[in-house]
Amino acid sequence: MNRDKYLTAIVTLLKEEGLGLSMDTVASRIGITRKTLYNTFSSKDCMIDDCLEYVSRQFKESLSCMDDLAVPASVRFSRGVTTLRLYFKDMSHIFMRDLMEYYPQKASLDHTAGSSYFEEKIAANIADGQKNGEYRMDIDPSLFAKYISFSIFSFFQKEVMRANTYSADYYFEQVINFNINALVNHRQIA
Repeated sequence: MNRDKYLTAIVTLLKEEGLGLSMDTVASRIGITRKTLYNTFSSKDCMIDDCLEYVSRQFKESLSCMDDLAVPASVRFSRGVTTLRLYFKDMSHIFMRDLMEYYPQKASLDHTAGSSYFEEKIAANIADGQKNGEYRMDIDPSLFAKYISFSIFSFFQKEVMRANTYSADYYFEQVINFNINALVNHRQIA
């Protein structure tokens, strides 16, 4: 196995069982020796850092669906938010809970980096939609992108998600519909 294959296996394991596993347990569960694990990752903190970097890289790659300028901005917006929903769905509650409990500093940094990246993608999408006349010109791309990013990322950090008041599918459908309706230049459509 190469490093990325180890990371894939470790991230999958940590999503299923949480971050409280010992290095010995991780090695055993992914089918390698403790020595091999320690030769690859010098410590548990190093392993967690590499796992978070791996997850962040996957997150950024998944949002590349927003870069295809041949597709209308509203379609790219919808794809980006849907991709984010699927990302959160794949990111287990156990993993997120343990990350916040055991590594709050890393969770905060990872959250900030991820939400900032998504925010940049949304701002670029809005600016492009305005440039091509698909979106209204009276919307500030940077401010609206901050609003959208905050509403989405906050949803998953608050009790509303844990209480299951709204399903993630329903919430994201509403986010897409509400924001596309706010962005689209209805005069162009008429």
